[in-house]
Amino acid sequence: MTRMQIIAKTCLTALGIYAVTTMYYWYPARYASSVLIEVLCLSTVTVLAAVIVYFLIFHNNSLARKMAPAVEQLRPENQAAWLVKSLRVGLVLVGLMLLPTSIPTMLAILKLPFLLHPLISEALTVGGIPDSLQLSYRAWYYNIYRLLKVILSLYLICGTPHFIRWQVRHLRQESKPEAARLPDPPIANVERTRNE
Repeated sequence: MTRMQIIAKTCLTALGIYAVTTMYYWYPARYASSVLIEVLCLSTVTVLAAVIVYFLIFHNNSLARKMAPAVEQLRPENQAAWLVKSLRVGLVLVGLMLLPTSIPTMLAILKLPFLLHPLISEALTVGGIPDSLQLSYRAWYYNIYRLLKVILSLYLICGTPHFIRWQVRHLRQESKPEAARLPDPPIANVERTRNE
């Protein structure tokens, strides 16, 4: 891959992560009146998110090659270095874009230990689940969504080490057949003719 293809791959990955994250927040079932319509909308959004994750995040090499011309190929070790640096910068930027909307959830999580005592005492007096915890389906959905978004934004800001390792391993496996097809460098050909 070339430098521009690696940058295009990073942009596609960042776009895919941001699209999936915002798509689950704005999915149309927010305004649906029936549970069946909500489940149908959520399953449609999940299928669309799976397609985006597959083509934009995990298997985006062919799209990156179509977006950027192949001028000069980098060596495999340079490809890995460029991919690591490019993905870290791109994914940290996506994490920083998701962080401002995650700050209220982080503050609520930090307040949670102080709210546990009143909740436990209310549960013991009522003898069951307190009224403050009996939330609707939408409230539970958005609370879980916000928690997952906080985890994702923090993981992206930390540099996504596992995802980058997987991408580098995938790139090295893919570049082995390319390296076998490349001709020998000119210096090696001159030395071979001298030895003969």
